[in-house]
Amino acid sequence: MTNRIELSQIKHPITVDPHFDPVEWESFWESAMNGTVFNSLNFLSYHPPERFNSHHVVFRRKGNIVGLFPAAVVEDKKLGKCWVSHPGASYGGPVWSPQLKYIHILSMLESLESYAKQQGFNQIKMTVPPIIYNNFHDQSLDFALVGSGFKVIRSELSQAARLDFDEKELLSTFVNKTRTAFRKAEREGIKFRMIQNPNQKELDRFWEILVENRAGLGVVPAHSRGEIERLHQLIPDRLMLAVIEHEGKIISTIWNFACNRFTLLEFYMAHLDEYQHLRPVPYLTYKSMLWAREQGFRYLDFGISSIWSEPTWGLLRFKENFRARHYLRLTYQKNL
Repeated sequence: MTNRIELSQIKHPITVDPHFDPVEWESFWESAMNGTVFNSLNFLSYHPPERFNSHHVVFRRKGNIVGLFPAAVVEDKKLGKCWVSHPGASYGGPVWSPQLKYIHILSMLESLESYAKQQGFNQIKMTVPPIIYNNFHDQSLDFALVGSGFKVIRSELSQAARLDFDEKELLSTFVNKTRTAFRKAEREGIKFRMIQNPNQKELDRFWEILVENRAGLGVVPAHSRGEIERLHQLIPDRLMLAVIEHEGKIISTIWNFACNRFTLLEFYMAHLDEYQHLRPVPYLTYKSMLWAREQGFRYLDFGISSIWSEPTWGLLRFKENFRARHYLRLTYQKNL
C-alpha cells in the first residue's frame, strides 16, 4: 500500500513504449546502471528471426528513454503467454538509468506489469546481471522486484576476480598448486596472446579445441561454429580470444565477452588434454587477469559454478584458486 501511495505522488511516472529507435537503444544500454552487451540489439540479432518471438520495450519519463526491457514471448503449456527477459541472452532487463531514484524504479516495474497485462501476458520472468556488472554497487532493482511481488525462482553462483590488485603481488595470492603450475608453464616456454580480431584459421582452431574439450565432458558448445563467427562480425569490439601457444600452435583458449566497461566475461575456456602436462590453463588465466586489468576492467567473471543452485564443486574450487569471489545470478518471476 505504501508503494502505491508514493507512486501516485510522482509527477512524471515512467511509461512503457514498444516503439523506439534502434540507434537510441544501442546508445542507452552502454550508459545504463546495469547494461551489458547481452542487451544489445546487435548481439541479439545473431539469432535467426524465427528462433524467438522478440518483444522489446523501452521505458520513458517525460518523453526521454530511462530504461530498456529486451524480451521475448514464450508459450507455456500451463500459463500461456509469458514475457521473458530475452532467452537468447545470459542476462536481461530491466536496464535502467543511474539517474533514477528508487521511486522511479518502482514506477518502472508497475508500468511493466500494467503493460504486460494489457498485452495478455500471464507471467513476467527475468534474469538480472550480478552486481559486478553495475555502474556502482546498487541493488535498488532487486529490492524493488521483491517489493513488487516478484519471487526468486532460480539462484546460481557466479564467480569473479576483482582486478584492483598489485601486479607484483598477484601471483602470491594464488594457492600453492596454482603458483607451481604457473611456474612450470613459464619454464616450458608457452606464450600468451590476446587476439582481438581472430581470422578464420584462429577461429577454426578455437572451435576444434572447444569441441574436443566439451566432448570429453559429454556436452556440446551452446553456440555453433557459424554463430560464433557471426557474433564476431556483429560485435567485433566486444569479443576476443585469449590463447596459449606452444611451438607456434594454439593449445588452450578462452572466448571472452567485454560485457560492459566494468566486467570481462570468460564465456568458453578450453584446452587439449594432450598438452595438460604444460599447465597452460593457470598461465592463461593469470595473463588474462593482467590484460583485463590493463584495459580498465574491474572484474574478470569466470561464469557460474552451479546448476539449478547445486554447486559444481570442481569448477568452484578451480576458480577460487585465482582469487575468485562469489556473486549471485538471480532469476525473478511474477504470475499476473
